[in-house]
Amino acid sequence: MSLVTVSAIVKADASFAFPPYGLPANKSISVQKTNTTGQYQIMYDSVFASTPVVTVAQAWLESPGGSGGSTHDNAVVNEVTKLLNQAYTTVKVGDGSGNGQWRNFTIVITGYQNVDKKEEAGTYLNFYFNF
Repeated sequence: MSLVTVSAIVKADASFAFPPYGLPANKSISVQKTNTTGQYQIMYDSVFASTPVVTVAQAWLESPGGSGGSTHDNAVVNEVTKLLNQAYTTVKVGDGSGNGQWRNFTIVITGYQNVDKKEEAGTYLNFYFNF
């Protein structure tokens, strides 16, 4: 198994600022807002073989220069779930008073890659003759 790291910048509207970096071929990742203000769910069903490590931070994507974002604003990983056919992370971002708000954020997800196993040619033949 090999480690894979997927990183992305997610805009407040739950779209990606650019395609996620490090995503293996034929795999996908998506983001959607939940019913709770400032909370997002990131789905990556077939990317990782086990529960990955997830980090999140708010991202200042406004005009460069000036004072930038507030260090009181924050982002937190609420949940990392890996079930049989479902894998997702729930994160929440908010303002300096701890209130959830729709904000831009970065996410980095690292774990063992889920490799789709394909049956090798000759498997049955090898079994038959080696039995």
